[in-house]
Amino acid sequence: MISQPAPLVRIAAESIMWIDYGDQITQSPTALRTTERQLRGRPVADRVKLLRLLKTRTCRSLRGAAPLLGYSERQLQRWWAIYLAGGLEALLQRPARRGRPAQVSDEAWTALAGEMQAGRMARLKDAQRYLREQWGIDYRSLNGVSRLFIRQTTKLKTGRRRHRRANPAAQAAVKKALRPSARPAARATRVGAG
Repeated sequence: MISQPAPLVRIAAESIMWIDYGDQITQSPTALRTTERQLRGRPVADRVKLLRLLKTRTCRSLRGAAPLLGYSERQLQRWWAIYLAGGLEALLQRPARRGRPAQVSDEAWTALAGEMQAGRMARLKDAQRYLREQWGIDYRSLNGVSRLFIRQTTKLKTGRRRHRRANPAAQAAVKKALRPSARPAARATRVGAG
């Protein structure tokens, strides 16, 4: 005998419980707009914008707000749960950064930056050696040092290489002698060749 699939269960529209977000948000729309403007440009501003959209009923649900804000519905559900548990103050708190703390202290970075400005660092290997010898900070690979410079938004820039026996005065004299005393005459152009 072939088994029949179970019939679909229909849920009455009256039994679905809708959340009225506007009633659960305690702040006024103007207060939310003011807070949102104060936080403009920071990631937490989108969290306040979510509350404002729900309070003014511009969006009726988290699902409707997700495409407007550019976040997943699941992320908005997390924000809503944080708001319900701790209010606006909890929602505005940024979570603590996870991961390994930086090896380089602010003091060590300042000293390294000073060494770079003095011109004593030409390569990442020099920075790696300096950190190991002076500060006891051992980066096993140059990749780690490179990431440090990226995090600090610093580019290791040096001037043009100079030979150890270069004479700056002699080089300046040669450059001075090569400068043209007057502008060269404009070259005539041929018109209508052949």
